[in-house]
Amino acid sequence: MIGIFLSSASSAATAIVVAAKLALLNLLWDMKYKLNILLFIIFIVIPATTVYAQEENRRFFSSGFCTVFYYDDVDLKRVNRHLNLVFSNFYSPRNYKENPGTSIEDMISDKFDAIFNRAEEILDMYPSKIHVAINIYKKQEDMDKVYEEFFNGPNKAVSFYIYKTNTIYTIESQLNENILSHEMAHCIIDHYFVILPPRKIQEMLAVYVDVHLKD
Repeated sequence: MIGIFLSSASSAATAIVVAAKLALLNLLWDMKYKLNILLFIIFIVIPATTVYAQEENRRFFSSGFCTVFYYDDVDLKRVNRHLNLVFSNFYSPRNYKENPGTSIEDMISDKFDAIFNRAEEILDMYPSKIHVAINIYKKQEDMDKVYEEFFNGPNKAVSFYIYKTNTIYTIESQLNENILSHEMAHCIIDHYFVILPPRKIQEMLAVYVDVHLKD
C-alpha cells in the first residue's frame, strides 16, 4: 500500500510539473507571437506605409534617353526655364511658343534628349540602348541624404551620377544644361567603355563636354 501511495503521489507530482511546463510554454509562445506581430508592425507595416505615402507623391515621365523622377514640390516650369538650348537644332523654343498645348513634361523631355544627343556627339561615343534615370530633388539636403547613403560621407556636389544605379541626382535650383551635360557624359562614358578609364580621365572628358556644349 505504501508503495502504491508513493507511486501515485509521484505520478501526480510529475503531472503537475508537466502541466506547469506546458502552461509556461504556452505563455512564452503567446508572448513570442505577440512580440512578432509588434515587430512586424514596427519594422514592416509602418515603413511600408511611409514609403507608399512618399511614392504617391512621386511622379515620372520618359523621353528617348531619360526617365525623369520628381516629387510634387519640384517646379518643372523652373527646371524648364533653366535649360537654355540655343545650340541645338533638335529643339526650337519658337515652336513651343506657337503651340501652347505642349506639356511641360514634353518640353523638358525634348531638351534632355537634345543635351544627351549633343554630349554623345562631342564625345563621339554612341553606346547602344542607353537610357538613364534622372532624380530631381527640391532641396539640396534631400539629395545630400542620398549621397551620404551611398558614400558614407558629406556631399559637396550640386549634382552627381552613380553607375550602379544608372542615375543622375540633381536639384531643381541648380539644374542647367551644362551640369546636365556633364553628368550625362559620365553616363555615356561608363556605358561606352568595356574597361573604364581612370576616374581623372573620365572627369576630364565630362568637363570637355560641359565646356564645348554650345560650340
